[in-house]
Amino acid sequence: LFLLPVQFYQYFLLYDKNVSSITGQRKTRPIICGHRGSIYKEPENTLAGFLKAIEIGVDAVEFDVFLLKCGTLVVFHGAGGDENPGLLDDNIGIEGSILDYTAEEARKLSFNSNGEEFGCPKDRIDAPSAFIPTLKEVLEVLKGTGVIAKIELKGPGTAEPVLELVESMEMTDQCHYSSFDHSRIARIRELRPERNSDGTYIYRTGALFVDPPYNFISLSLAVGASEVHLRYDTCTKERVDAIHANGMGSLAWWRGPPGMLKDVTEKYLDVGNEDESMYRIAMKTGVDVMCVNKPDVLAKMH
Repeated sequence: LFLLPVQFYQYFLLYDKNVSSITGQRKTRPIICGHRGSIYKEPENTLAGFLKAIEIGVDAVEFDVFLLKCGTLVVFHGAGGDENPGLLDDNIGIEGSILDYTAEEARKLSFNSNGEEFGCPKDRIDAPSAFIPTLKEVLEVLKGTGVIAKIELKGPGTAEPVLELVESMEMTDQCHYSSFDHSRIARIRELRPERNSDGTYIYRTGALFVDPPYNFISLSLAVGASEVHLRYDTCTKERVDAIHANGMGSLAWWRGPPGMLKDVTEKYLDVGNEDESMYRIAMKTGVDVMCVNKPDVLAKMH
């Protein structure tokens, strides 16, 4: 079990079944979402990574989007945290931000095979398939597969152009939107408030939290969120139950490789780095979706 505060441990033990935030039906297992693809198999946020995740059998993939100065949307994460996202020092090994580049220039950037953020083998980082793709290219890979695209609006000014591209590709039912900057998902809801006959929103949005404040439910409802996305070690049964009781779906997201390595070596010493024991504990909360770095491990558990 995680070495969590006592109240977290107690919540983890109170497990029943969960409700899928994708289908709206009660499930006996969580939805499997590949965090940035399948990042221990292929470089994060690449076409190769998403294709590998599809091959593994995921239900969804999550990825990050920036709007570049040329007006093109690209899929990239980078360093800098959510206060200053898109820095190139780790993934690319140079100074600057992805926002300094056009899509054509970003395409020519070589990945840094020594970057800590990459969990996959080095030969995959140096492969010809390791490049920064456009959002359109990623959606073309996913279209018609049934795999949900969970699009994190990472950079500024992304809400409207992402929405326009999704609609132009007739992928509204296949795409969800999320952000740590809740004004971005509030903008999606302002532009697209339509609901299904059962009262759920047609355009699904997720309010992302690192450490959820006491009023995280009201904050999520205030921006019309369809889902609440919690960091895996803050995703307790009490919080998941509260999310579901307020008519929203739930998602637990895992940190990138450096963060997870730190967690399992400094905090949670009795589980492996995203092994079955770690995933089983998260499942006990009843969370709808698990956005993991090792979707192959979670898939084998089902």
